Amino acid sequence: MRKFIRKTLATGLALLMLSGSFVCFAAGLNQDAVAAHYGQYENYVLLGDSVACGYRDEVSENDAHFNDLYNETTYCRVPGSYADVIANAIIADKSMTALAGPGYRTIEMRYMLEDDFKETCTDEYLFWPSHLYAYQDQYCAECGEYLLPGSEHFRKQFKEAIAEADLITLGIGGNDWGAYLRWVIEKILRDENVADQYINDLAEAFKAGPFDLATIEKAVEIAHIAGALPALLMALPEALEYGLSNFYTNWDIMIQDIYDLNPDVTLMVVGMSDNSLKGKYYDYNGVEGEKIPVAETNEATAQAMTLIVDFIMGVGNAPMIEGAKNFGYTYVDTDGTTYVDSHPDAAGHEFIANKIIEALPSKEIYGKYSDVTPGNKYYSDIEFCLLNGILAPKSETEFGVNEVLTRGELINAVNVLNGSDDRSEDSGEVGAIAFAITLLGASVKKGFVTFFKAFTLTYKILASKSFNVGAEITKAEAAYYLNQLFGA
Repeated sequence: MRKFIRKTLATGLALLMLSGSFVCFAAGLNQDAVAAHYGQYENYVLLGDSVACGYRDEVSENDAHFNDLYNETTYCRVPGSYADVIANAIIADKSMTALAGPGYRTIEMRYMLEDDFKETCTDEYLFWPSHLYAYQDQYCAECGEYLLPGSEHFRKQFKEAIAEADLITLGIGGNDWGAYLRWVIEKILRDENVADQYINDLAEAFKAGPFDLATIEKAVEIAHIAGALPALLMALPEALEYGLSNFYTNWDIMIQDIYDLNPDVTLMVVGMSDNSLKGKYYDYNGVEGEKIPVAETNEATAQAMTLIVDFIMGVGNAPMIEGAKNFGYTYVDTDGTTYVDSHPDAAGHEFIANKIIEALPSKEIYGKYSDVTPGNKYYSDIEFCLLNGILAPKSETEFGVNEVLTRGELINAVNVLNGSDDRSEDSGEVGAIAFAITLLGASVKKGFVTFFKAFTLTYKILASKSFNVGAEITKAEAAYYLNQLFGA
C-alpha cells in the first residue's frame, strides 16, 4: 500500500549520500532524549506546509543540487529538514512518509481527509500554486487519472498512511491568512496613494515566492517610506483576525479528522515562531553557514514588524495550544528557531527536531496503561503525575482516568509535592471546593508565584464545575490541574 507514498524515500536516501555535510545534525541533538525514544515508533508520517517539508530559502541560482531540493519538496523527504533529522535519530530503520508540501493550509488538509469536503469547498486558491502539479507525471492505470494531490487515488493513500502511523508531526498554519492579507495590504497602499514605484516593489516581493512574514516586512518598509505606515498598522490587526478566522474554524475539524482515522496516534503539533525577524538581517551566498550581513531597516519599521509578528504568533498559535488541551496531542513550542527569511536554516530544523524529540511521550508510560493513550486530552498531564509519583495508577495496566479522585490520593499527591513519605488510604471522594482549597494550601510552600497560579487555578476549577462545591474531580482532571500548577 505504501509503495507509491514511499517512493520519495529512495530519492531522499540518495540525496543523503550526496549531501553529507548538510544532512545530519545529530551532534546538536539532546542525546538523552534521542536514546529515550529511539525505536519507540516505526511508522512516522510528516504533515504540514513548506517549513515542515524542508523548503529552503538559501538556495542559490548557481547551485543545481539545492535547486533540485528547492523545486521538489512536495511529498519528498528533504535532507536536513526536521522530519529527516527525527527519522535518522529515533526511527530504527530511519524511514518516514513525507506528506507535506509548500503552500499547504488547513483547508487543503480537510480536502484530503474529508470525503464530502470537495462538494462544499469554494476556495479559489485550493492547492495553489506550488504543490498542484507535484504528481503530474504519475499516471495511475488502475484509476485512470494522474495522481494530483486532490485526486481520489492519492487522497486514499494519504488517509491510509495517516491511519497506519504511530507518530505524526503536523506543522501548518502560516499560509492560512496569507492570501487575504496580501489583498488588504495592496488595497491600503493604493488607497494611501503610495507611489507606483513602491507598488511595483511590493509586486516584485509577491512574485519572489510564497506570501509570508518576509513579504509583510517588505510591505511595512514600503508603507513607512511612503507615509502609509499608520493606516497599515491600524488595518492589519483586523485583516489578520479575518484571515485567521478560517484557520480557527478549520483547526479542530482537521485534528478530529486525523484522530478519526487514527485515535491512538502520537500527534506532535509544531507551533509557529517569529521567522521573519530571525533571518531578516542576513543573506546567503549559496554556501551553507556563510552569512553576509546586510543593512538594517530603520527603527520605526523594525518596531512595527515586531508588533505585527507578535500579534501573528500569538493569534496563530492559540488554536494549536487550546487544541492540545481538548484533543490530547502535544504542542511543541518552537520559539528560538533560526531562520533565513521565512524558512528555517539548517540549525533551525535541527532545533525543531530536538524540541519534538524532547516532547515525545515517555517510553515508561507510552502503551503501558490501556486508558492512557497519546490521543487522550489529559495524556501529558497524567504522564507528568505518573513519572513524578504524584498520582498512582489503579493497576499495572490501568490508570483510572474516569474514576473520582479520593481524599487519600489527593493527600498523597500533596505529600509527594511537599517531599513527605506519609501515605493515606482514605477512600472518600473529593469535591471541587475541597480540591481547590487543598491546592491553595499546597502552593503556599512553593512561594508567591505558585500561590498566585493556584489562586487563578482555583477559580478555573470551580468555574469548570459551575460552582458546585460538591462536584467530583476525576483522576484525569486532577492530573491536569496538578500539572498546570506544579509542572514545568
